[in-house]
Amino acid sequence: MNGGALQRAFAACAPGLEPALARELDLLGLSARAVAGGAEADGPDAWAVACLGSRAADAVKARLWDGPVSGIPAARKEIAGRMPGVELESRREGDRATLSADAAGTPLFKRGWRARVGAAPLRESLAAGLLLELGFDGSQPFLDPMCGSGTIAVEAALLAGRRAPGLGRNFAFEGWPGHDAARTTEVRERLAALSRDPPAAVLASDRNGGAVRLAGKNAEAAGMARFVRIERRDAADAAPGSGPGVCLVNPPYGIRLDREVEESWRSLGSLLARLPGWTVGVLAGDPAVARSLPGKPVRALEVQNGGIRCRFLVYAP
Repeated sequence: MNGGALQRAFAACAPGLEPALARELDLLGLSARAVAGGAEADGPDAWAVACLGSRAADAVKARLWDGPVSGIPAARKEIAGRMPGVELESRREGDRATLSADAAGTPLFKRGWRARVGAAPLRESLAAGLLLELGFDGSQPFLDPMCGSGTIAVEAALLAGRRAPGLGRNFAFEGWPGHDAARTTEVRERLAALSRDPPAAVLASDRNGGAVRLAGKNAEAAGMARFVRIERRDAADAAPGSGPGVCLVNPPYGIRLDREVEESWRSLGSLLARLPGWTVGVLAGDPAVARSLPGKPVRALEVQNGGIRCRFLVYAP
């Protein structure tokens, strides 16, 4: 296996965010296309680039062979000869098949910084994917007025600071026979060199004091505490600062958190009325409750959060 040669990968993500993931992989230097459940990508060091650099991906599979179903036995034998011990996964579609291996080894959403979660946790990769769907790049102020344990705000700060999510981790492909460690080191160094201080404010608030403390601890664990301002405020009283900017919020759903749901949505509606010119994304588990928000979304995506079907509502100026 030549680490500098063209590699093919499949990156998996939350349903509904496939186009956002494909755009992210393109920006990382790969050639990607959205497919059901993720994105197919190819390019030099594609496995390392996707594992180290992708925020929206949950998993990365190395595409090692594709061809007719009848060729699977010979392909397995050939791969086993040059990559002994690597577990292969086969996928068939009609008379075609692919053989792949798990390049990451562990779920990519486990960044390593979130030691504690709130009552309704959001995966880090989902939070990042929603930010990418909104077009957030850190150049504008950011606000999460219902921050909970702080996942969205921390991911916003990491994205704004161009901190590649996989730099502090090791991945399964690095232990495969023939792996070119020098090439992967080059990818790490290239991604690390992009790091910067977030150029605009990252603001987070919650009316629950325990959530505010938890968000602060998670921001500290991620190394972003000095870049995220966290306050105890009701959403209706959130201070967005100078704008326009980007707001992403994951309000409570009746199916997950049944306490004071309607009051929370009323507070959110009051805030959105004070955000002219902002791009706003709302993860809504209950479309009926979401209709209480002012204005109409410019688009709505079907996504899943923790197995719950949601609509991601996007409001734009």
